[in-house]
Amino acid sequence: MTANSQHRIIARYVVLLCQLAWLLIPVNSWSAQGEAELRRAIQASTEPRAQAKLYKQLGDQWVSQDKLAQAAEPYSKALALDGNGFPAMERVQMAIYLSWADRLAEAATELKKVVALEPRNLAAGTHLARVLSWAGALGEAIAEADRVLTLAPDHKDALLVKADALQWQGRYSEAIPLYQQVVARDNDFFARSGLARAQLALGNRVAALENQAALKAENPKQQKELAKLKDTITTETAPTLDGRYNYYRDSDKNRLDRYSLAATYWAGNQKLGFDYRHTEASDASRDNRAEDVTVKVYSRLTDLFSAGAGLGFTQLNHRHTSTFPTGHLRVDARVLNGTVGATVGRETLSDTAELIENRIRMTSAGINLKQNLTERVMVDGRYNYKSFSDGNHANDLQWTTQYAVDLKPRIVIGHRFRLLDFHKQSGSGFFDPNNYLSNRGFASVYFESPLYYAYLEGFLGHQTFRRNGVASDDFIHGGSGSIGIKPWANFSFEINAEGGNFAAGSTSGFNYFIVGPRAVYRF
Repeated sequence: MTANSQHRIIARYVVLLCQLAWLLIPVNSWSAQGEAELRRAIQASTEPRAQAKLYKQLGDQWVSQDKLAQAAEPYSKALALDGNGFPAMERVQMAIYLSWADRLAEAATELKKVVALEPRNLAAGTHLARVLSWAGALGEAIAEADRVLTLAPDHKDALLVKADALQWQGRYSEAIPLYQQVVARDNDFFARSGLARAQLALGNRVAALENQAALKAENPKQQKELAKLKDTITTETAPTLDGRYNYYRDSDKNRLDRYSLAATYWAGNQKLGFDYRHTEASDASRDNRAEDVTVKVYSRLTDLFSAGAGLGFTQLNHRHTSTFPTGHLRVDARVLNGTVGATVGRETLSDTAELIENRIRMTSAGINLKQNLTERVMVDGRYNYKSFSDGNHANDLQWTTQYAVDLKPRIVIGHRFRLLDFHKQSGSGFFDPNNYLSNRGFASVYFESPLYYAYLEGFLGHQTFRRNGVASDDFIHGGSGSIGIKPWANFSFEINAEGGNFAAGSTSGFNYFIVGPRAVYRF
């Protein structure tokens, strides 16, 4: 017998002894010493299959201590060394633990392998759909859940995964019947919670609150979900006070100090609101002010249709006081994976001292469209016809396409197009170009934690237009951002800023800058 053969035999005996010793150690006495023994056995082994089994044992012991993050690495190594050597049930369980440790790509890869070998493995297919949904691949998740449901039409977990994915896509009307099916049959906690969230998104506050009240948490996981649901419903429906101040300045020496206070209150499925705004505007030769008051209501009519209206007045002060009525009507409908809507409104322009002096009013009518083409691609379009009290009128078309590169933090890139064409230059104090065209590429990032949140967006682009017979052709740049803190669950405070040389970014159409604080209190 050669020396190498003797060494291999000794190594195998060491592995067997370590495995036997490991089996004799009670689970509740497992410690760093036990981990060290297993790792020594892994190092002593030269066979991938034996190493894989030892790595799985190590992962199992971490799971027994409820330490999933530590268990993920040995499970990953076990599957990499000899995934096919484990029974499908064990492979699925290891993939589940990997997904719970947020190693979604590895979990999905392993589950796809199991599904390829055993297409009728419902546990593998269902959790694959769940992992895909957690990873943001909502379309793939729905397709996999549908595949499972063709095999088992009443499979509760597959129904829940599909309903959740539909909800996250914004397809609330399709998700609700699936949630209701599971709730009616099993009174499942998470199905009822999902149902409440979908109903809230459709504006059915009454039904959402009824389902929240019916939830009884029986374990820590359910307690955590119920707390999150209550926080979401409170954030969306609690009475609020929203106060803010903005300081505006542009390259034409327009200056604006604007103070606003908004209050909202829910009565059933009707959202009531009151807005007050005080404006102090000045330039090189003027110093004027304006007051705006609006009361409004927005109501869910059905799961598909909502409507709202507002009525108020604007008071302008320049040597003498003038008061003008204002108001708006709005109708929205849920279509496909988004909404379409129409608005009609009457407002008084008070963004510069010159506009206040000239008493410019604007009547507008428009349509808007917003659709989620996929879980990451969204389009937003709107057209408005605007008619002004000085005899001018304009067509305003805007279109945005954006792609979510990442979901947490939310990183978005996209493109914005705008066409703005006025009948003439009336010289009343607002930006009134002919054939204004702009294209802007933008990128944004949003991050949120329990204590603070931040948003930042920047853009680069190009604009062309004619005004007063002069052609302009410019590269444009700018951006906006906010940073806020939430010291209490019902209070937030933030600082906002915006600026750039985007001519259509402000009423007066010049280089501009806006900055100011905002505070929101929920009762």
